[in-house]
Amino acid sequence: MSSDDDIMLTDEELRRRKRKRRRLVILLLVILLLVPAGFFGARPASNQIKAWQARRHAQRAFAAIEKEKWEDARTEAVAAYRLRQTEPQAMRAVARFLSRTRQPDALELWTQLARTEKLTRDDLHDEATIALMANEIARADATVRELLAGKDAAPPDWLLAAQLSINKGAPGEAQTFLDRIFTDSRATPREQLQASVLELASARAGSTNPSERETAAWSRLEKLSADQTAVGLDALVVLAQRAVSPSTQPQGAPGIAIVDLANALEKHPLAKAQHKLLALDLRMHADESQREALVGRAISDWKNADAGGLSALAAWLNGKGEYQKTLDTIPLEKALQSRDLFLQHLDALGALDRWGEVKQLLSSDRFPLEPVMQQMYLARCSAQLGEKTATQNYWQRALEAAGGDLQKLFTLAEYAQKNGNAEIAEAAYNNAAAAAPKLRIAQDGRLRLAHASRDTKKMHTVLADMLRVWPDDPAIQNDEAYTRLLVWPAGTEEAKREAAQVEQLAEKLMEREPASLPHRTLLALARLRQGRAPEALRIYENVQVSANILTPSALAVHAAVLEATGHHTDAVTEKDQIKVENLLPEEKALIEKLL
Repeated sequence: MSSDDDIMLTDEELRRRKRKRRRLVILLLVILLLVPAGFFGARPASNQIKAWQARRHAQRAFAAIEKEKWEDARTEAVAAYRLRQTEPQAMRAVARFLSRTRQPDALELWTQLARTEKLTRDDLHDEATIALMANEIARADATVRELLAGKDAAPPDWLLAAQLSINKGAPGEAQTFLDRIFTDSRATPREQLQASVLELASARAGSTNPSERETAAWSRLEKLSADQTAVGLDALVVLAQRAVSPSTQPQGAPGIAIVDLANALEKHPLAKAQHKLLALDLRMHADESQREALVGRAISDWKNADAGGLSALAAWLNGKGEYQKTLDTIPLEKALQSRDLFLQHLDALGALDRWGEVKQLLSSDRFPLEPVMQQMYLARCSAQLGEKTATQNYWQRALEAAGGDLQKLFTLAEYAQKNGNAEIAEAAYNNAAAAAPKLRIAQDGRLRLAHASRDTKKMHTVLADMLRVWPDDPAIQNDEAYTRLLVWPAGTEEAKREAAQVEQLAEKLMEREPASLPHRTLLALARLRQGRAPEALRIYENVQVSANILTPSALAVHAAVLEATGHHTDAVTEKDQIKVENLLPEEKALIEKLL
């Protein structure tokens, strides 16, 4: 119904008023619709923006990684992950950065990403590489199999497969993959270099014709060393390191005189301080009488270099035992330029037994170090100064400063073990394992310490823990069963039943990897524990094993089997190859009649 005021309006005025009212109604309806839409849509819109920003940072991280600008890569990867942790590209950026900087934490990120989307071939390469580094053989095996199953398998995949085979103790299988690389025209010089280095490792691990394979590998490295590229420089370094090794006579690599190697290193356009100092090592190796002159030349050439060059010089001089010359050439004020230089300065002081000065420098904070590293060095100083209480306090503070940081815990564990503090080393590895139970490197550290202390029961406990985390890993299955047999009291009916169960496991493992010496050793011990020595001996029939892969454990079991089957002379010969101090107590008991 119209109001009284509307009666006085013309038809045109009424139409305009109705249009105005309709517009107001429509506007109100739009507002009412937008309010809830804004309320419920604000978060998705914000998430989309964050996802886009995370992807942008991730792309920058990828670019920095390719250029090996690690600080930039870390900054961008962390920024991406903080913006949106569920964004696949953000996870990929962090995982790739950790993988390329050889940090085992990457494995957890690859696992998370695989739950979100299918991993690319580049992802699988990084995952397999870091799994091999962390000694997670089962995981590396699964990833490499996936790579090889693809139709586009190529030299990078075969490199990983060869490395995996070497790690599994199957050098013959490794050689098959390496041969594919050497005959594939797609293989880059870098891949040819890596394959040649792996071929050397494969030959040393017991390939059919090690001398022939090694000669071929050195020949390939020789050819690659002629390139004026980074690959050529790396090949020269491999050849030079072989030439200066203690077991090498001063004639250089096959076909290259040692002086020619030195000249090539010095003249290479990409050579830096460390390469030219390696060239001086070659000259020194060729003619030891030139040592003093060459040391003087090194000091003259690099005493005014930048921090990187000075660090290389300090490490070189310390490596030669020229500690006083390190201090004279690079006094404290120069050493304060970088952390590496400062640590080299401390090492030189320590080597000269000037521990009081070392402690004073560390306590004065002349050069700020990470708290963990500072406390570690102070612990070592106090130990050298005979301050027992202070030593333990510093070690404990170092452990507390490491907190749950895996890299710091690993650094502390290695340093403590090197300096004879097994208790702190074990605590650091235990903390790392508690923080990341699925990180193989932490569990391997615990295992190494238990083995170093010759504590078989502790070894079995650690291996049992590992088996719960990686139940399908054949290496862990093998070693857990082996230590279980060792610690189980021999001669009882329960021990025989346990050995029978282990025998079944060992047979399955050998079916999968017939060339594995550890699996063969496990099977032999299981049968020996059941009083079936002749059957244990048959395991070794028609088996040729390179001396390079024979372990004290394998030799001890074989010697015990030979003795139990009446081959006393052969058993004694086998025993003579064993360094008895490297055996576990239970392994010594196996051959006690021969000792």
